[in-house]
Amino acid sequence: MGHWFGLKAWKALILGATVFFLIYDGWLLSPYFHSLGSITAHVWPYGLGVLVLLLLRRFSPRYPPKPLLVILLVGMTSLQLYYLTWRINHTLVLTWPSIFFCLGFLGFELLSMVNSWINSLLLAASTNRSPQVEQQLYQVRTGQYRPTVDIFIPTYNEPIEVVTRTLIGCQSLKYPRQYKKIWLLDDGNRPDFCQLAKDLECHYLTRPTNAHAKAGNLCHALAHSNSDIVVVFDADFVPVNTFLERTLGFFAERDELAMVVTPQHFYNPDPPQKNLGSRFLPGEQTNFYHVIQPSRDAVNAVVCSGSSIVYRRTALEKIGGIPCDSIVEDYVTGLLLQAHGFKTVYLNEVLSVGAAANTIGEYIKQRGRWAEGTLRTVCSHYNPLWMPGLNLLQRCAYLSGTLFWMEECLKLISYVAPVLYLMLGLQSFAISLDSQSANGLLTGVLIMMMISWMRGSLLLLSVYNILQGPHILRVVLHVFTRPKHKMKFKVTDKCLADYKTRLNLDTMFPVLGMLLLTLAAITYSIWQGSAISDTSTLIYLIWAQVNVVLLGTGLVAGASTPRDRGYPRVSCQLPCRFTRENGNQGTGTIVDISEAGAGLKLDASNAVDASTASIPLTRHEKIWLDIPSVPVRVQAEVRHFGNVTGCLFRDLDAQTRWKLVNFSYCRATRWQVPKLATEWDTLQAIWTGLYQLHPFYRRS
Repeated sequence: MGHWFGLKAWKALILGATVFFLIYDGWLLSPYFHSLGSITAHVWPYGLGVLVLLLLRRFSPRYPPKPLLVILLVGMTSLQLYYLTWRINHTLVLTWPSIFFCLGFLGFELLSMVNSWINSLLLAASTNRSPQVEQQLYQVRTGQYRPTVDIFIPTYNEPIEVVTRTLIGCQSLKYPRQYKKIWLLDDGNRPDFCQLAKDLECHYLTRPTNAHAKAGNLCHALAHSNSDIVVVFDADFVPVNTFLERTLGFFAERDELAMVVTPQHFYNPDPPQKNLGSRFLPGEQTNFYHVIQPSRDAVNAVVCSGSSIVYRRTALEKIGGIPCDSIVEDYVTGLLLQAHGFKTVYLNEVLSVGAAANTIGEYIKQRGRWAEGTLRTVCSHYNPLWMPGLNLLQRCAYLSGTLFWMEECLKLISYVAPVLYLMLGLQSFAISLDSQSANGLLTGVLIMMMISWMRGSLLLLSVYNILQGPHILRVVLHVFTRPKHKMKFKVTDKCLADYKTRLNLDTMFPVLGMLLLTLAAITYSIWQGSAISDTSTLIYLIWAQVNVVLLGTGLVAGASTPRDRGYPRVSCQLPCRFTRENGNQGTGTIVDISEAGAGLKLDASNAVDASTASIPLTRHEKIWLDIPSVPVRVQAEVRHFGNVTGCLFRDLDAQTRWKLVNFSYCRATRWQVPKLATEWDTLQAIWTGLYQLHPFYRRS
């Protein structure tokens, strides 16, 4: 009871503090209500614009229609130029020492604006390759185009159950067996993995040393194989059975095509997504894979993302194989192919599923590696700004990727700025409650509304930034102070084990520090009472309060929670029948399933024989499950109860395991392109994560 009381007390405290500040801010703002009429007379066009955007979005809530997209991009760019003029003419503080912080904040906004213009230009030409695939399918399916294919699965420390799932998925691909070879590239040199490859009729390859990590492993495999096409899957990625059918046709159409990239999609939620209620939010990389990558495809600047990639072997040979002198060898491979004049394609279809980083520590480490690899590329001979062979639009696209990581650390300015003013009086910009300020602020609101409609929730991106921003800042400082220092490649740990829910202060201490500092600044400002008469202090105070909500959400999003099961289940609705050891039978529905177990929802009157209807299943009872839709008959052990009965499968034979993996992960209709999060989705996630303390209640 104490645990429950503690959580309820925290909930009441957080909600009570929010209500208090809403009332307090309303009281502080009340003296300015009399001037609302004169301000409204000047800003009504902006209010009308907000209303029009809301109405338009009601008809297409997730993404604007293509004809409207161009209008929005032009309108957004015009508003950004106006906003920039307003910032320079009305908000700069040029007195020492505030000038330093004021110009720094403006510089950050300019960088963000430049990146926004690059993305807007690319976004207007986004591609959709799916209709082209439908035209090409016939050639692959009928054998008019049937190249030989090597499928590489590099592995180092992944659990054997994860790799087994991937190998089964690769064997299940709809492509003649005599034209494909599956290679398990084991840098761990493990005898049980060698036996696994033999059992699943795959080729096993290891090497004397682990030099150059994944890049070296792939180059070693290239030297021992000779097929026309090379496919690379990370060890935790399971392909949909139509993967080859839907990607190979591109190579038949264009001899200069070197690479086809597909999005990475995950069967388990990443830590922030899980902690904030995964039913509200897509994965953090949804924006990159389903907005940014299709826009880069239009200018032949697709980012090679390492897994679920298809290469033409001759193109790889022309660039000297996979580069071994970068910790982002995939990124550099795509860059070199494009610089050598080859074409690359992005197919925005979910054709494989993998494991997301399962702890916040691994999540942060993974993003830090991506940031460091991208930024070190700028400090090397791979710098896309001066690498020969790239055109202006390609250079702009790669510049945008670099600016993204710079933005991620510079956004921290927005959390420091109100603290500096409330505690030290250092201004980042001058603002008051007048019509000029209202014009500028509403312009900013309109810009953010347009961006969130086209690219997904900006509020959600702010939460993710809180998690990774401080760590990216450390990476940026390390890269630019030690540009020649080579980092060791660190494999993301995908192991799935359990531990208790806790606030992860080891990783989240920068977030906790900023939160405590902001709370101290708010408390100090209220004690001083300057917000009562000073509009600038009032605005900075409200800004700090918004930051507290975001920082608190980030702290909860970064909590350590029990990791997902080693065999993640996928949702389904499969009628089934179960048979008990005494021969009695019942019926139910399988609501989730994997190759290791299932969730069974018993029918209200589940017994076939009415005389046994009242006898419930017991923990550790052995039953036989008949699932006609798969179709399999498996022995299972009952492990837990509730609305859904948890069952673990026992003594699976190879054929049954094969069927379960295929049904769970490999069906073409199983996975769909995720929808972008809206601001409403993010607000629900903030309510669930921060105000309902979702990860702590859920794991109680």
